[in-house]
Amino acid sequence: MEELTLQLAREYITRGHDVTVVVHRHPADLPATDVVEGVPVRRLDLTLPGSDPRRLAAVPFSLLRQLRQLDALGPRPDVVHVQCAANQVLALSLWTTLRRIPLVLTTQGEVTMDAGRIYQRSAQIRQVLRLGAQRAAVLTACSRRAGDDAATVATRFAGCTVVPNGVDPGQWRVTPLPEAPVFAAWGRHVPQKGLDLLVEAFTIVREQLPDATLRIGGDGPEHDRLRALAGPGVELLGPLDRDGVQALLSSARVAVVPSRLEPFGIVAVEAMAAGRGVVWSTNGGLADATGGLGVGADPTDTRALAQAMLDAHSNPVDPPTARAHAESLRWTQIADRYLGLYPQVQA
Repeated sequence: MEELTLQLAREYITRGHDVTVVVHRHPADLPATDVVEGVPVRRLDLTLPGSDPRRLAAVPFSLLRQLRQLDALGPRPDVVHVQCAANQVLALSLWTTLRRIPLVLTTQGEVTMDAGRIYQRSAQIRQVLRLGAQRAAVLTACSRRAGDDAATVATRFAGCTVVPNGVDPGQWRVTPLPEAPVFAAWGRHVPQKGLDLLVEAFTIVREQLPDATLRIGGDGPEHDRLRALAGPGVELLGPLDRDGVQALLSSARVAVVPSRLEPFGIVAVEAMAAGRGVVWSTNGGLADATGGLGVGADPTDTRALAQAMLDAHSNPVDPPTARAHAESLRWTQIADRYLGLYPQVQA
């Protein structure tokens, strides 16, 4: 979300728009006013009361304080655009209503992908999403799956406009496709990312390709478990910066994104920007992210995932074709799509 917001804000500023990014101030010791890579940032206390009786009783005073903070941001904006609905939605829905400011609300898969499963645990935040969806002039989603998931809570998201997330192809180089059966994956080592399923599927791949290698970058709470599961041919590379990911992709014939659920999957687009085809999870929005290129499989069916990896190895996506898809998702083009929506909602 930080990358998405930063890239869009920078695009808007480049085109002459005044942009302020407003975020919840967490942790509280972060500065209230900041500039991040040329983008003005204001951090406000946008908390929800939760179930604490004292905080529930103080909601009117808390909301009044939040409204005053929003008023203090400066001149009335032409549009407020919320990316990834969370605790900021209540105050912004009320403020935009009172100040007659158009509201655009975008779901980024938070309804099913929030790490704390807040939408499953909290009736309060579900109600806030419904309020925001009713208030918004336009609803969008990063993928059709993300919109469908949001619609299970706020029905107005059904059939909403899909605006995908983007990539900066200039940060990635296309390198020659290796002949060796090397597969690459990277990301947070958490259950959602399905890397344990990938390791399991890779044992089946090795039955057909005994010299195959699986290289996995990243770190996280599942790292030790992955190390214990890793058999012959599996290499755990640890945390990688962008140059490290580029080197990983340059060494690989196929990238794999085996997430149990993924609302969009920007890592797949990054792999394609580097000229690599992707084996992608059919559970989520990766079909949108990849444009259907590569091979899709249900990662929970490890034999199907292994077969998809074998198919992708024997019939890889042409690197220029993969790159061309990534080029179609440049941040400049994603910004174009959002900027095309704003005039439709301005009061």
